[in-house]
Amino acid sequence: MSSRRWTISMLTIPGREEYLQRLLATLAEARVDRKAQIDIVYNWDAREAPAEIERKILRHAKGLPVRVSFNTVDPSIVSGRAQQLNACRTPLICFIDDDISVHGDLMGTLEGALQGSPLGIVGVRSYVNDSSELFKPRATTPHVTRDHLRYMTVQGMAVAGYRRLFLDVGGFNPRRRFWGEWTELNLRLWRRGIPTGYAMDGAFLRHWHDAPNSPTRNRSGREAEVLWGVMCTALEYDAVDINEQTESFWTLVADRYLPYSFGPEMSSKSLLSATLRLASRLTAEWGRIQEFREDTRKHPFQFAPFAAITEDDVDAVLAHAVEKIAPYRAEVWPTAPATSLVRQALGRVWGARPQPQVA
Repeated sequence: MSSRRWTISMLTIPGREEYLQRLLATLAEARVDRKAQIDIVYNWDAREAPAEIERKILRHAKGLPVRVSFNTVDPSIVSGRAQQLNACRTPLICFIDDDISVHGDLMGTLEGALQGSPLGIVGVRSYVNDSSELFKPRATTPHVTRDHLRYMTVQGMAVAGYRRLFLDVGGFNPRRRFWGEWTELNLRLWRRGIPTGYAMDGAFLRHWHDAPNSPTRNRSGREAEVLWGVMCTALEYDAVDINEQTESFWTLVADRYLPYSFGPEMSSKSLLSATLRLASRLTAEWGRIQEFREDTRKHPFQFAPFAAITEDDVDAVLAHAVEKIAPYRAEVWPTAPATSLVRQALGRVWGARPQPQVA
């Protein structure tokens, strides 16, 4: 265990055993056991004895170093994410979905990206089932590409970074119980001056869309969770008013997120009804939302939710990130001097250009 610097951690629930088995098989083929511990969080209040569930999971472990734990008291997605983070004992962690398969040198791809750029989070490409159709990152999502990195929000599938950094920026927002936890965390990192992005070469994933019981896609009442996430984002990040800065946020809400969650039956009546059902929840969380908003107002970069990042934005955030990331890198790769890492990153980002001023 002492030689392993990675934890690969996944949430799973009943009905997805076939997909978890396939994921474990591809992790074994990728020989991740050389560098990684495997943590599986059973994110469900199951009636079956935990020992029996664990026995079934370990039967498919293929010799991998697997630990199983159980999140039964509050099996929401964000609660499961917090347990994944708390259980991690290594300096690097990769959160990975249980309905994907891994192809190629995942650990090498992730480490290469983290060593080559001062990223807070890195993801890898995923494809729809066994096709050549790219699932994530979506080509239509605003991004900036530099060499083999695509700087943008990393949405699920496989999300990797430094354990201590996840903790230091506040972990997962407890108000994103079943939707939007990665979107909010990415935004928080960018606003703190820490970029996120995808490694567009090397290892990739296949996302098996027929996996049942998705807690986001198939969950009853998901429209209320999406609406709740939208409301919290608007309140926490000063995006309530519709203006030039928040236009992209409100356009995505209207064109993608609300139709996705409410379906073709969406109407002003159903939307108002769902909003009113969330009123007591909003009242209960109001103090914490206000406290969170006061913190976001102090962020050095004031990106609005879902704002399109530019080349200049990436330059400024990268320049800000090199020194902030250096201590986390040093924990993993202590033989690489922090000053050398900073100098290399700045050289790649700036060349002969002057460094912009950061607020």
